[in-house]
Amino acid sequence: MLDTILLLASSAPVHESTGDTGLLASFVELLNNFGVEPKLIIAQIINFILVAFLLWKFAFKPVMATLDERQRKNSEGLQFAEESKTQLEETEKRQAEVLREANTKAQDILHEARDSASEFEDKMKGETATQIEEMRKRAEDSNELERKKMLTEVRQEVARLVVMTSGKVLQRELGNDEKLRLDKAAAEEISQLN
Repeated sequence: MLDTILLLASSAPVHESTGDTGLLASFVELLNNFGVEPKLIIAQIINFILVAFLLWKFAFKPVMATLDERQRKNSEGLQFAEESKTQLEETEKRQAEVLREANTKAQDILHEARDSASEFEDKMKGETATQIEEMRKRAEDSNELERKKMLTEVRQEVARLVVMTSGKVLQRELGNDEKLRLDKAAAEEISQLN
């Protein structure tokens, strides 16, 4: 490829004209004095531009695109990290608030349960006291009835024994009317003693 460029540069005619070309001719002559070939320089410039263009097109441009993409992803990642951090802080605040509310509700439920238990305990104590009082009254009533029944039986038995004893003492047989009269009299005396 370099050879082709050199051939093209060597086949191009050099025009001499007045003015600017005199300056150009003196520049070319100076370069020739230093051993620099203008054709080779032109060929090298064309090669440099071609290589620079190819490098720009196929090397620098993709690398720059990759770097831009990477930088864009990094900035998106940083932005996402900031957003995540903000969301995490908000979530932690909401979680703390929910925990406070749950704790408050739990305390309320606990107080309510204690109050209910206290009320239930008082109610049960009252019912138990009422039941005990009713049982005591029934027991007293039952005892009173039993006592009266026993007293009646004892009176009857005492009256019968008094009549029998009186009958034996008198050595005679008493009639039914006399037995009843003596029974009543004995029962009255016994009831007056109680």
